[in-house]
Amino acid sequence: MNRIAKTAGVAGLLMAGTLLAGCGRLSMEVPPAPPPQSMPATQIAPGKRIVRDGNELVLPDGTRVPTDARGGFTLPNGDYVARDANGALVLPTGARCLPDPGGYVCP
Repeated sequence: MNRIAKTAGVAGLLMAGTLLAGCGRLSMEVPPAPPPQSMPATQIAPGKRIVRDGNELVLPDGTRVPTDARGGFTLPNGDYVARDANGALVLPTGARCLPDPGGYVCP
């Protein structure tokens, strides 16, 4: 009987140890996220848009500005936005807004 009690006690300790060891493996590990898929070369990353509306452009803040003969325009603060030879708008900061069918996409 003593031998059975010792065997049962050892088995119980082994089971408890196994359960505790298993709990240590149940940590809150998050699997790594899959790498982002790259955008096709024909798409431009979304940003601010300048929308063409006839002879006017609608700026991202909703302000409407008329274009001049060169395709550029004057901002409400007096700064001039030029249009380059490729059709992009060059902002006073030097950033370029690239043309698309509905207007321009800016960084």
